[in-house]
Amino acid sequence: MENSQIAAEVDSEIAARYRYSRFDFVVNHLLILLGVIASAFPGFAEIFGLGDSKTVALIAAVPAFVLLVQRTFKLEQRAEWHWDYRRRLIAIRRELRDQGLEPAAASRKLNQLEADLAGSFPGTSHPGSREQDG
Repeated sequence: MENSQIAAEVDSEIAARYRYSRFDFVVNHLLILLGVIASAFPGFAEIFGLGDSKTVALIAAVPAFVLLVQRTFKLEQRAEWHWDYRRRLIAIRRELRDQGLEPAAASRKLNQLEADLAGSFPGTSHPGSREQDG
């Protein structure tokens, strides 16, 4: 059943989760680097006589902005969420490939996975928003 539609769907979702987790991971680490550099800049600016006081003050405010962005968008937690989702998808893919999991059973496992993860994605105002049944 390796070439079934459900296998293609799982493969596509694995690739997407990789891209999403990688994006969140890289952006988070770039923000950390920006914050570190910006927090060190005022000291180096004073030592080497770089920039005027308004520029130094502006750059000195960057770490607080970075912290606000990280706390609001929770990029590290989002990257971990996507990575966890991907690991679970890979397990289903291996069952399809190596253990002869039937497409219908794989579909049920995907539905259960989505139900298990529903509402656990880190939101902006709280850790995860629970989906409401309609």
